[in-house]
Order: sequence, then C-alpha cells, then structure tokens
Amino acid sequence: MNNNLNMTDLIGSNVSIQVKIEDLQDFARQILLGAQSIAREQAELATRADKLLTVQEAAQMLSVSKMTLHRWDKNGILKKVEIGGKRRYRLSDIEKRAGCKLNPGSNVSK
Repeated sequence: MNNNLNMTDLIGSNVSIQVKIEDLQDFARQILLGAQSIAREQAELATRADKLLTVQEAAQMLSVSKMTLHRWDKNGILKKVEIGGKRRYRLSDIEKRAGCKLNPGSNVSK
C-alpha cells in the first residue's frame, strides 16, 4: 500500500494537513531565498542588457572601425540606439555579436 499522496490528489478534497511551525518557517525561508536569488540574477541581466556604450567603446570591443558599426546598423547586423541625437550600442547586443560576455573597456580579438 502506497501512503504517499501527491498534492494534486488533494485538490477539491476536504482534507486537513498538520505541519510543524518550524517546517513551515523553513519552507518559507527556502522560497524567499530562491526568489531573492532569481531577482538578483534578473536585475544583473537587466543592468547588463541596458548598459549602453559609445560608438568608440563598441568599435574597440569588437575590434572594428566606426564605419563598420555604421554599415552593420544599416544592414541590421548590430542596431544602434539613438539617445539625444547620439549613437549608442547595447552591451548585450555587442556580446551576442562577439559570441561571449565582455567587460566594458576590454578588447575582443577577431
């Protein structure tokens, strides 16, 4: 005889469950820690994705000329972002193009 119940088996049933307060607190802590970890990862990804680089920084990181960046934008390879009439490039887009994670200020060899 199998005494293990699946939570979905209890849906719609009039069942009472007894849980120790310590177990419930531990369960809540585990959920909070997991949620905090996910939130930190998402915040880090959003920060990296939103980081904008100048034309000079983007060109250096990809080891290409500013004219190549212009041509890539025109051809849809690496789209620019216009802010206040100035061209910027998303770090996340540059990392995709380079095929790796980069640190702003570093130089990628092609």
